[in-house]
Amino acid sequence: MNKTEILERIKKAENEVELKIKEAEEQKKKKILEAKTYARKLLEDAENEAAKIKAETIEKAKMEVEIKKEEIRKSKLREIEDLEVKGKENVWKAVEFLYKEFLGMVDHAKA
Repeated sequence: MNKTEILERIKKAENEVELKIKEAEEQKKKKILEAKTYARKLLEDAENEAAKIKAETIEKAKMEVEIKKEEIRKSKLREIEDLEVKGKENVWKAVEFLYKEFLGMVDHAKA
């Protein structure tokens, strides 16, 4: 094997190595891009899931507030009705008391 053949073989080997390095670099870039795309997709999915959970939590809290509000409204309505009944009873007691006082004054005036 002469010197020219050896140099050609070395040159050929160097070219093959360079080609493999370029292919490896391209594969590396491709894998990095795929990983970034996958990571973005995971992040997007996680954000969507978080937004969904947030919306569900807010809706549940609103429903609980409405239920509690209705319970309070019913309770206060019962209190108002009870006060109304007591007030009517007291009015009749007051009317009866005034009527008796009036009769007493009339009887006293006759005497």
